[in-house]
Amino acid sequence: MPYQHQRMRRLRQNPILRDMVADHVLRPEDFILPVFVRSGEDIRHPILSMPGHFQYSPDVLLEELSEWAAMGLRGVLLFGVVDAAEKDAVGSHAHDPDNAVCTTLRMVKRAGLKLLLITDLCYCEYTDHGHCGPLIRPTRGRRKGGRSPKVSADAGFEGVDNDATIELLAQQAVVHCEAGADVVAPSGMMDHAVRSIRSGLDGAEFTDRAIMGYSVKYASAYYGPFRDAAQSPPQFGDRRGYQMDFRRVSDEALREAELDIAEGADMVMVKPGMPYLDVLARVSTAVPVPCAVYQVSGEYAMFKAASQAGWIDEKAAVMESMHAFKRAGANLIISYYSVDVLNWINRS
Repeated sequence: MPYQHQRMRRLRQNPILRDMVADHVLRPEDFILPVFVRSGEDIRHPILSMPGHFQYSPDVLLEELSEWAAMGLRGVLLFGVVDAAEKDAVGSHAHDPDNAVCTTLRMVKRAGLKLLLITDLCYCEYTDHGHCGPLIRPTRGRRKGGRSPKVSADAGFEGVDNDATIELLAQQAVVHCEAGADVVAPSGMMDHAVRSIRSGLDGAEFTDRAIMGYSVKYASAYYGPFRDAAQSPPQFGDRRGYQMDFRRVSDEALREAELDIAEGADMVMVKPGMPYLDVLARVSTAVPVPCAVYQVSGEYAMFKAASQAGWIDEKAAVMESMHAFKRAGANLIISYYSVDVLNWINRS
């Protein structure tokens, strides 16, 4: 057909035709909602940097989950929030079968809610230093008389002990699965974490439980509100020694995803979302397993702040971002907007 007879607008003018030829359609099954749970009862504590989100006690969260499931929500990602008195250097409260995450898992299973229960595996919420596992402790010199020299909190900080952490992650995974987790998701970017977790789960006869690897997780400025929500900011140092450097090309992302899959990951994830659509597109095309994307707390907070100021149309901007994730190849979208999106889908 000669180019002068082609009019690209013909498929755009009629709204019904636009819907018919759309390449990407959002479904309730696409979305996973991150939630924060802490021990106690009748707790619904607002997260100021994430308007509309709360720290819940298990009883209150169960009520909310019942409503969200009735709306069509199919999956949640659970994060534990821990009081300072329960934190220590190795995050031992993460292995308590009566902690908030495990209590919630059992309550949801007993209630018979048809939800996929995914748990975050990490130690930043449980350690008193806020890092993702026990630390490497350098040998420090001593002054005359046997006294240790005075040093600042981060002097000699060498980072997280990778091998000690992955052994603990396997234990945490088993505790979660015993309580009812369907999927476990290691988020600390420890090398060979997936292999250790898969071995631990198989040894405990949880061969049917899936692993979603936070395989491509960048050291990002977009995590700020999450650290408020989970009460998990590092007390010293930072996480750039184990999370990925955004200045690297996406070849590194592919290697990370491929290594996790080789070690037993059933799904992989790219995090954050919008700033890394190029990485998401490349990873989702290359891997033979489902690929999730995490629209993180900072992305949520920016949408909220701009919409509350009247600078953007919240629904339009958020839905555009969701379609961008689908277009880039995401099979699953982890987003704090999941419930809002379900509402918008149901009303359309």
